[in-house]
Amino acid sequence: MNNDDGIDALIRAARRLAEGEPLTGDLLTEEKVPTRLRLVLAATALTAADLPASKRAIVDAAPAAWSATYRNHAELLEDVKTLLPVLVASQLELLGAMPTSSDLRLQLDQANASVVRERKRVEDLEEELRQLRQYALELHRKTKPEYDAMMAERRKKVRHLRPVDDDTDG
Repeated sequence: MNNDDGIDALIRAARRLAEGEPLTGDLLTEEKVPTRLRLVLAATALTAADLPASKRAIVDAAPAAWSATYRNHAELLEDVKTLLPVLVASQLELLGAMPTSSDLRLQLDQANASVVRERKRVEDLEEELRQLRQYALELHRKTKPEYDAMMAERRKKVRHLRPVDDDTDG
């Protein structure tokens, strides 16, 4: 079966890669993988790998000759650079794909900022607690002699009651 879309050629090239051959432009040319398909596949791979899909990176990943590719496929190259990342991101969203490295970096930066804020908050609260303890201790030291004197005076005035036997019965 021979398809005009180049899928069969791409599968033949993939078989050769699976057998250990390195990916080169010559291998893809020998298998007659169309440049247009190479560009689409390269942009898809770059986007899925969370790498920048610039025109140069797409051509390098294809692999294809820069001048001929740019001359013959400039419009397609612009379209895959601009539109394929959106398509790939949408497809990955359908799968519930893992977050990108930039997403993870943003989450990490936010988490680090949160940790810094919480550490500062704990430090401030610990300082406030230290000051409150110091104030309470100083207040205790100042009021203790007065409290002791008041309690001594109270003990002098207060009579302690004791039970008295009732002898009226007998």
